[in-house]
Amino acid sequence: MPHKILAISCLSQAVLAGYREVNEDSILEILNEMTTEEKFLQTCIDSQCPEGRARWLLCDVFGGGSTSGGGDAWFNLKDIPRLRIRGLRMRDGPKGMTCQGGAVVFSPPCPPDGGSPSFPSQITRAATWNTQLEESIGQAIGEIAEQLDIHAALLPTINILPWLNWGRAQESYGEDPFFSGRMGTALVRGVQQNQTVMATVKHFLANNIENTRWWVSAEMDEKTLHDVYLRAWALVVADSSPELVMTSYNRVQGKWAFADPKFIDILRNDLGFDGSIMTDWFASWEAITGGMILGEVGKTSPFYGSKGFIGSNSLYNAGVDMEMPFCSKNRDAVAQAQACAGSGAEDCNTFRKLNAATRRILRSKLRYGLVSESRNHTSRISWDNAKYDRLILQAAQEGIVLLKNDNLLPKEKVRSLAVLGSAEVLELGDHGSSAVKPSGRLVNVLDGLTGKYQEAAVQMVEDLSNASQEAFVQSADFVVVDVGFNFTFEGEFIPPATGGDRQYLTLHPHDQHLIHKASNLNQNVVVVITAGASVIVEDFVDKVKGIVWMGYPGPLGGVALANILAGHVNPSGRMPMITPKRAEDYLPHGTSLAPWALQTIDVEPTYPYSHGFKHMWQRTEARYPFGWGLSYTQYKYSEIAATLAAGSVQVVVQVANVGDRAGLETVQVYATCQACRRKRLPIVLAAFAKVALDVSETKEVKFVIELKDLSAYDAEANDGSWFLESNEYQILVGPAARDDLLLQTSVEISQQTFQYPGRARAETHAAANTECQCVPEAYGMRIKAWSLPDKSPVDVLLVFAWARWNEAMTAVCGVAFACCFILLCLFCLQRRAGRKVVEEAREKKQS
Repeated sequence: MPHKILAISCLSQAVLAGYREVNEDSILEILNEMTTEEKFLQTCIDSQCPEGRARWLLCDVFGGGSTSGGGDAWFNLKDIPRLRIRGLRMRDGPKGMTCQGGAVVFSPPCPPDGGSPSFPSQITRAATWNTQLEESIGQAIGEIAEQLDIHAALLPTINILPWLNWGRAQESYGEDPFFSGRMGTALVRGVQQNQTVMATVKHFLANNIENTRWWVSAEMDEKTLHDVYLRAWALVVADSSPELVMTSYNRVQGKWAFADPKFIDILRNDLGFDGSIMTDWFASWEAITGGMILGEVGKTSPFYGSKGFIGSNSLYNAGVDMEMPFCSKNRDAVAQAQACAGSGAEDCNTFRKLNAATRRILRSKLRYGLVSESRNHTSRISWDNAKYDRLILQAAQEGIVLLKNDNLLPKEKVRSLAVLGSAEVLELGDHGSSAVKPSGRLVNVLDGLTGKYQEAAVQMVEDLSNASQEAFVQSADFVVVDVGFNFTFEGEFIPPATGGDRQYLTLHPHDQHLIHKASNLNQNVVVVITAGASVIVEDFVDKVKGIVWMGYPGPLGGVALANILAGHVNPSGRMPMITPKRAEDYLPHGTSLAPWALQTIDVEPTYPYSHGFKHMWQRTEARYPFGWGLSYTQYKYSEIAATLAAGSVQVVVQVANVGDRAGLETVQVYATCQACRRKRLPIVLAAFAKVALDVSETKEVKFVIELKDLSAYDAEANDGSWFLESNEYQILVGPAARDDLLLQTSVEISQQTFQYPGRARAETHAAANTECQCVPEAYGMRIKAWSLPDKSPVDVLLVFAWARWNEAMTAVCGVAFACCFILLCLFCLQRRAGRKVVEEAREKKQS
């Protein structure tokens, strides 16, 4: 029997990345040559449409108030040719670089049809449990970005799922922060291997609810904040050095995540982030955070109708470098400082903060070659789609999860196959910021099955009330029922009708009804689910022989599914979140089950310390545990051992393929401390690896687990430290987080204390720590002033937004307004003529 050794380091599969060194004197030299306006233009897009002017309807915030216009106006900062400073060019998103925003095709080098290579959703890639594959996808995205001259790739999303209903679960890596940190690290490394493209990790911090993301406050204590919601960020920053971070809209502990120094200080000074920070798009606009342009939803904001609750200099003071996309708060602060219109100390502080922000941005640009000549974009690119199809297909095949198989699959040959449901429609997922128009092939489930099996054997059944179609389903070798969700039910919430948080964790009632009808006609039914997270299957799990979860598998999803059903690919996907039997099982008792529900909004929900598999561990039986997924072969685990080494635990286990097919097994390592007295998570994922095993092959798999990854935040010490209690720790190894599937050993660990790997950069600008007296800049050197003050009611912007959503009614209102205006003019002319007649009569009488 072949025997191999595979060593896996929990810390990383490659040499730890670090921030690139930059000549600080070069930064100061450039900074000293810049005008205030040039510094200011590093921190936002001067769109000529700030919030104040938008309220007066003096510019169109939706269509490009800047001279470049259209979608590019939201993502391209200005070049400064005289100093050879490139303006950052940014694009979404988690499924690849987009060339089309809504109906707007971006400018060259994007192709005229707005297409670009599109990868499976992050949640499907999470289900691969393959960090090497994710790093390869990151490399491909970085390469695509370079071809588009994109400097900032707005990905990955590393927020976790405390609620399975989260609409943007499909943009995440699942429920576990350690897992999200490892997968996010891999993607960032891949993207940033390209020397001109920065990864932008988002959304900092605790962005886990969609419907009220603009104002909801994630309420949690310090231990929950650090143990759960900061852990992924700590791992990604330490292990991959992302150059950019995007903040979230929401509040945390009642404080705006993008405007409160507490969280930015943690990111920089504790976690060691040394790049640049931007807001999410329009996060600082009070018309949004106050809910004024969001219709009925907006009225749930505690700031509805309020103004001035976000200070004009709050972003600079918090340490946020870029206000995206347009200048509003930053403009107010800088304009005031240029005129010395505030207190001397306040205006001097604004200049210092502007210098610090500009310096950090310049540092990022120097690291990635953006202090160079601008590129002239005239020609549009054409894609070599075959080059990326291999990765796209591999990610889909490794990410599709076989949840149930009662000796039905694989089906290599069939005489007849009935296909029901939405198999003719390929759902690609979110239509918000992660939307990408695929440039290559699109293969839906029906086309994939037709291409795999004989075309004559496959039939799409659309009407089970039709006698002939019902008879075909009854006689078919097996039945595929394709069901699930789309961008209208889950995804980024763009009012009034796109995305949002899922209303329930089951399938749609009509999908469940279809499954029941099919299973009553044929016992060989396979249900194929398209969804951004786990789906509760209790309604039909005992009525069908097979269940497959696909996430959103990308443009080649139909090919990937057909390869798996036919057995040409051995399924290896594993769920990155648990599948409960009931929605209430996922969370501790007393935690709000639906803080996102628009009917019962909880503006300040309490976030759970443990959720999902950690909360349910040895407490509540799941339908499918965390890490679950079936294969067409069998694996056997044996000879587990754990030994304590300097700063780590070394774990060894034998894994054998005892079936008759080659396959990929995901080996998972968990840790618990049953006797520990101080509060800690009941169980943690400590390491994982995807291992290729031929038939009859055995591999010795080795893991190195850093002790700091087993520690818990010491809330009692209040000094930012982490502790490991002296005790016996259980190490569990197996294919999923369920007691009966895991081998167990233990190791004695003595008490130890750890710190975050923070390395705060000292501010060394000459004026940083000295007193100054504000001197007004020459009028011609100031940024362009607005002609109208911000004194109009924000309701005007609500009317403006309503008009955008209701074009037909807007036209009617426009005609009505024009008629009223004409009548008013006629009325005024008539009155004027009447007054003239009266005056002439008076003059005649007097004479």
